[in-house]
Formats: sequence, structure tokens, C-alpha cells
Amino acid sequence: MNNKIYNLLIVFVFFTPIFAIGQTGTNKHNILFISIDDFRPKINSYGESQLITPNIDKLAAEGLQFNNAFTNIAVCGASRASIMTGIRPSQKRFNDYTTRSSKDTPDAVTLNQIFMENGYETISYGKIYHFPDDTAEFWTDSDGGAHQADYQDPLAQERKRNGEIGEHGRKGPAYEFPDVDDYAYNDGKVTKRALSKMKELKRENKPFFMAVGYVSPHLPFIQPKKYWDMYDHSSLPLANNAYQPENSPFIAMHSQHDNAELRGMYLDIPSQGLLSDEMSRNLVHGYYASVTYMDALIGDLIDGLDEMGLRDNTTIILWSDHGFFLGEHGFWCKHSTFYEAVKIPFIISSPGYVKGQATDSFTELVDVYPTLCELTGIKPPKYLHGESLVSVMEEPKLDLKKEIYTRYKQGEAVIDKDYSYTEFYEGKRYLGNMLYDLNKDKQQNVDISKFSENFEIVKKYSEKLKVMRNFVDQDPLQSLTK
Repeated sequence: MNNKIYNLLIVFVFFTPIFAIGQTGTNKHNILFISIDDFRPKINSYGESQLITPNIDKLAAEGLQFNNAFTNIAVCGASRASIMTGIRPSQKRFNDYTTRSSKDTPDAVTLNQIFMENGYETISYGKIYHFPDDTAEFWTDSDGGAHQADYQDPLAQERKRNGEIGEHGRKGPAYEFPDVDDYAYNDGKVTKRALSKMKELKRENKPFFMAVGYVSPHLPFIQPKKYWDMYDHSSLPLANNAYQPENSPFIAMHSQHDNAELRGMYLDIPSQGLLSDEMSRNLVHGYYASVTYMDALIGDLIDGLDEMGLRDNTTIILWSDHGFFLGEHGFWCKHSTFYEAVKIPFIISSPGYVKGQATDSFTELVDVYPTLCELTGIKPPKYLHGESLVSVMEEPKLDLKKEIYTRYKQGEAVIDKDYSYTEFYEGKRYLGNMLYDLNKDKQQNVDISKFSENFEIVKKYSEKLKVMRNFVDQDPLQSLTK
């Protein structure tokens, strides 16, 4: 990168923060950045009681919950590159799980870089980027990333060793629940590692940007038996709409989403067709148990922060890279613009701001970068695509945004309180569209885009997508490199 441009991007303006000086003995404000993989916001604090998540519910009661939070793309590699750069995905940038921010936007200043350049210890434990070597030079400490399938059941280990070859090596079971303690799995080890590091940083009086990434509840659904036993298997609900939405285009169901992750990586899953009710229920059970296991570890993490006296000088931000299907429309995993794939849980607990409240203001993951900069008094890069949420943290009734933009592969979508509208493009070639009325059809079971009475609505939202498409197709760094 040109030295003048680099200097422009990392010039920072410091000011005295509004936060009280905390136990770190510094006026720099800490960030605990909690990432959760494949987590849909169907928990108590979001108004549904299927999942047991007392610690995340407690965090929501201690901060601000965003009820209308969305990923900008429903696939892990691209979503994580987007949040870490503050740049929206496009057809040519941040578009699939193989995305690396250092490849797609090599001149961007990432979150870990901007905090490092501002004198923070930058810590990466667990799954933050999809590839742990992506911008690795800007972490002061890293554990090498996630271990996604660290089976603990000897039978599961044997089945994987002898399993058939899938897209990513030998397939393993899609779920297990051995009688082991919470710290047998890598997510447990990540939690212990983070707590140990916090103690070290407090002792050394160092401010931190600590990113802790939990793989659970990503497939395979693996967790100690006690979490599996918290749920009554026979009473677990199955999706009541395991079918293609009426009138929806072929590309939305097949070219865009074919359950390849589940079918290509795990044993006992048929290569095509709907899953049996029993297999579906086993997967739902495994997902629920994994969520509750992850919730317990987050409880340990936050309790440790409290016990160390660091909470009064630390903002906790909890987010997921995207949602997850549990059989809705016949889908499993994510990889779509349907609600289940793009809606996420998002909570900020920050000293000096509202507690125990929720906001309906629409929020996207690209908003995280400018928010953290404002909270810590760091001057953000000029090219960021998001908006700081601090004004909403001060006044939750404020509607900072009334709509969000998200995508997956050929699909580009705009979502607001009334409608979800998607168009599909291959380059400039139009492939189809779909429109759902979220007030009458929250499950998105009937595509109403072809009804004549909705043509003006389609035209309105299509124009919104056109404007956003023209914007995101530009190189956000181009103006800085001229």
C-alpha cells in the first residue's frame, strides 16, 4: 500500500472517554468481542422459549438487544471478512466461505489492525476469521483458530477415521453427546484460555480487544451429555414448512441452496431428498444442546470478567456470523437470503449506556466496526460502509436504519419491517426475484412478487437494490488510492 495512504488510514484521534477509568489502570476501553457460529435468535430474550440460554438472556438484561439485526451475507468466511473490514459483500468481494479479507481487500484496515495500531493487545481465540492466518500479523496473540469437529466419543472418532470420503475429507457423525466435562471440547478450552489471558492482561495493566469465537452450535453438534439431557427428545418441534415457498423461483431453492454442507460432510445423511422425522429431530436436538453448551461457556467467560473487576471498563458485544435453518423450506445450514439464514442475535453491553432494553432499529454487521471505534475513541477509516450504533445505545427508540441489505451468491436482498425482497443475478444477467410480506407471512411461505397488486412494491424495492448494487460494486478503497 502507498505509504501516504497507509498513514492516512491509521492516523487516530484520541480523546478522554466517557467511561470511568477501570481496573486496567488505563483510559483505554476494553472490548470483549464474542462471535458465535450459526446461531439463530430464537431464544428467550428474543421472545421464544425453545432454547435454554440463561447466560445470553442475562447479558441482554445487562445491555441493549437489537431485535432486527442481520448478517450481510449468510456464509461464514465472507461474513467474518465483512465484519472485520466494515465493508459490504458484493458479487466479486466476500462471496463464499473461502473468502479472505487479506485477498479480497488487501488495503483495508481490519478491526484487529486498527486496535493494534492504537496500543491494544489484540487476542484471537477460537473462530474469528474463517482462516486463522488471515491478517494474522495483527493479532498479538492467537491460538490458531477453531477445531470444528473435535469428537470426544471414541465411537464417533472411529466412525470418522473409517468414514466415507466427503467434500472436505472423511465424514464424521452429525452429532454426539459423550459424558465429558465442559472443557473437553475446544470451545471449553478457548474459554479457559481467554480467562487466563484476561488475568494476565489485568496484571500487566494492558487494554485489550479480545475476540473469542465459539464454533458451537455449528455442525457437527457436539457437546457434553448433560446438555443433551436438558431437552425432551420426543417433544422437540420440527419445522412445519419443510417445503418450497409457493411461487418461488427455482434458483432460490436449488442453485442457491442444496444442503451441500450437511450432505457432503456428515455420515447418515441421505444424498438427496427430505430427512426423516427422526433424523431431523436428532439434528434439532443436537443444535439445541450445542446452543445451551455454548451459552454455559459464555456465562463462564462473562462471570470471569466480572470477578476480575474488568466489567466497568469493558464493552461486551455478542454476535453471530449468520442464522441457521432447522428444516424450514427443507433447508439445513444457511446459504440463503431467507429470514432463518440472515437474522442474527446481537447484543451490546457497555458501561454508561442503557441496560435491559431492546431496540427495533435495523442493524447490520457492517455497523460493528464504526461502533467499536466510537466507543473507544478511535478514528475509523473513511471508507466504512456501516454506521455507528452509539446513538441507538443512548436512545433505543431511535430508528437509525429502517432497512438492511444482505446477500448470498447470486441473491441480493433488502429487508425492512414490511417486506423481504430478493433479486438473483449472474453478473448482469437477471435470473428471478421473490417478495414476502413479513407482516402476513413471517415464515416466507408464499412468494407474492408475481401478483399484479404487488408490482409497484416490487418496483420500489428493485430500485433500492439497484442503488445498493451500484454502490457495493465499487471498490471502497478506490478513492483513497488515486
